[in-house]
Amino acid sequence: MGADLTNIISCFDCEPAGFRFLPLSAGHINQTYRVNSQNEPLYILQQVNHNIFRDVEGLMKNTEIVLKALSGTMRYISDGLKVQQLLKTREGKLYHCDESGNYWRLFTYIKGGKTIETVRKNNIAYEGGRAFGLFLDGVSSINPSSLAITIPDFHSILKRYTSFLESLNTDAVGRASEVQEEIALIKNRYDRMQYIPNLLNTGVIPERVVHNDTKFNNLIFSENGKAIAVTDLDTVMPGSALFDFGDAIRTAANTAREDEPNLQKVGFDIAIFEAFAAGYIESTEHMLADEEIQSFPEAAMLITYTQGLRFLTDFINGDTYYRIRYPRHNLVRAKVQLQLFREMEKQLPAMRKAICRILSRLSIEKS
Repeated sequence: MGADLTNIISCFDCEPAGFRFLPLSAGHINQTYRVNSQNEPLYILQQVNHNIFRDVEGLMKNTEIVLKALSGTMRYISDGLKVQQLLKTREGKLYHCDESGNYWRLFTYIKGGKTIETVRKNNIAYEGGRAFGLFLDGVSSINPSSLAITIPDFHSILKRYTSFLESLNTDAVGRASEVQEEIALIKNRYDRMQYIPNLLNTGVIPERVVHNDTKFNNLIFSENGKAIAVTDLDTVMPGSALFDFGDAIRTAANTAREDEPNLQKVGFDIAIFEAFAAGYIESTEHMLADEEIQSFPEAAMLITYTQGLRFLTDFINGDTYYRIRYPRHNLVRAKVQLQLFREMEKQLPAMRKAICRILSRLSIEKS
């Protein structure tokens, strides 16, 4: 039996208004509903997957801190981001736990917006870069140590690779023999993927409060293509701006869907890369170290490699983490990421030249 959504939302501090609940399909982890009243969207009601986010209290305190910081910063930016409000329960809590032990939270709905799954236009890529850059700036006042770690080692390639090797040794559902080509690629490139982890471990690149999950469907766009909000704050934690940049490029510059079965459609759009990078750097150049900006191409490769590794590991394990729509869904996802990684390798010099062009243009504009 499904959850009694009407009863759940009545536990929050909002007036009942004949709500209608529309399930939203985007996202691998949480179950999300748009809440309408008289055909007008008012709220986003979301069930938190507490099997993934085990510290729900810490998660929701993070959300409260981040939204407060963003609201404070965006108040002084004329063309800044809109910020959702988190509605508390009638008892003043940040979330509601139902009789089945499931956790729910309620946000205001940002009106007049839409999400974009696939980026095909340079201006959309630029807007996404600008918005995620504004987000990074907007949370920069938060001390990283004040936030709970909602998913430990989220972008740790060492952790992901160790889990991958464990999945191969266990081979719980007998799938390893089906993916020998993918396994070989992961193992062959692992040492090359240590460049950014080494920069982080030695302190060359600073720790920051970052989003950590900058897929383009975590942006809200206006009807005229302006990025107006950043959503899905569950993974906002201490990390690196390189993680945010890399994950955004992984989703934006792929010429195919994340689960496109025809790998011939998978390519890397260097123009999208440059447009996103331009927006991101314009928003963040004042706060980023030169080593961070120069490492953006490698960041795109690292995060794409790591996501391919994660999808492949989940497939080998029997699909225990990501929600799937069909039995081999995670394998299709893994193949797409690894093919995109190969395409990025080919265009690494072009990415580096694009970063140089952006920095040169900004320098000229300032002079």
